[in-house]
Amino acid sequence: MPRLAALLLALASLPAALPAQGGITVTDDVSAQVSAQRITVQVSGTDAALTEQVRQALALHGAFAVSTSSGVRVNLDRAGAGARVTCAQPGYAFETEVQGRDTGELALRAADAAVVGLGSRFKLRPLFADTRVAFLSRLGVGRHEVYAGNLLMRGVRPLTRLNCENQGPRWSADGNRVFFVSYAKGVPDLYSAPYPFGEPRPVIAGLRGTLSGGAASPDGRRLAFSSSNLGKTLDLYVAEVNGANPRCIVRSPDRVESDAAWSPDGTQVVFASGAGGSPRLHVVPAAGGTPTQLATGGGYASEPSWNRVDRKLVAFTQAGEGTNSVAVLNLEQGTVAVAGQGSAAVAYSRPSWCADGRHLVVQSQRRGTDSYWLSLVDSVTGKVSRLTGEALPACKQPDCWFPRR
Repeated sequence: MPRLAALLLALASLPAALPAQGGITVTDDVSAQVSAQRITVQVSGTDAALTEQVRQALALHGAFAVSTSSGVRVNLDRAGAGARVTCAQPGYAFETEVQGRDTGELALRAADAAVVGLGSRFKLRPLFADTRVAFLSRLGVGRHEVYAGNLLMRGVRPLTRLNCENQGPRWSADGNRVFFVSYAKGVPDLYSAPYPFGEPRPVIAGLRGTLSGGAASPDGRRLAFSSSNLGKTLDLYVAEVNGANPRCIVRSPDRVESDAAWSPDGTQVVFASGAGGSPRLHVVPAAGGTPTQLATGGGYASEPSWNRVDRKLVAFTQAGEGTNSVAVLNLEQGTVAVAGQGSAAVAYSRPSWCADGRHLVVQSQRRGTDSYWLSLVDSVTGKVSRLTGEALPACKQPDCWFPRR
């Protein structure tokens, strides 16, 4: 009986639970929220526009749920181009000053301050201010132009107005250009468009056959791409960043090599290779050599993205059970975990890592239709949030850039 009485007394002393959110019963107790790996937060401030944008940002993050009644309250006190971001709740208390050139940038930096301040137990990193997304959006039937914007899809600007089909935008290492394949001359050539303004110009043009890719190395000196210049299928090439001196580093007469991405140290290239429409992931030295297949659990694997923040992780598109999902391969453990689970209704593909090394921007498609949009996927909790709406139709093929640290 003494034990039972003590247990009842302990239960009575627990804080009252708030309504369940996303299948998780959230309380203001620190240990409960740490166990759930999600913090319910309320955002208030002296500037309505800033406050609303910070709410929108935190609602996208996989570690947060935004509420109007949480005891964990983030306060935003704006003064001109700066803001003081604070939380007084025990267990979450912090205070940070941030600056921004305008309300949009200030909101991104304030959201990052809240992520880092509230998420110290999870060792959360900044996500919003440093992540820039290049992607395609359709202005007319069959004509995708290249766009770029931040994670809130504010300040989105077109980088091309070529009035033709374009494919596969990929950032340069310094974030000052976007490489992409364009059919401006009726055949696939590799172009680059300056960011934020400038005239797109060809980098590699006039090659025989087809061409895809255009991934810049981490040091900004080389490009990896695929071309059928030597045969009937795509082979893997590395050239100087201006397109000079292209070298074929992987050639397989009966296989397609595509979707090149660099290792964070620039010594290797990961790519998809396979015959009969069933690719697998491989890695090869950037100087050339014998490719090594990665263990991704079998089945279709393509479109790899190597994590620059957590270098043991490679995200990729995984096909199975009639749909596409986004999965993450842990190179050290040899394990694969699904980050964004596709369904009979929606398929996810083309993952690209964000600045925190935790979230991914992915292409989302309503299966069986030409309806595409961009989503943010949390590789830890599996939370998927839509980023683009009807104002930007048919958004696809995202690529993220953030400064090297």
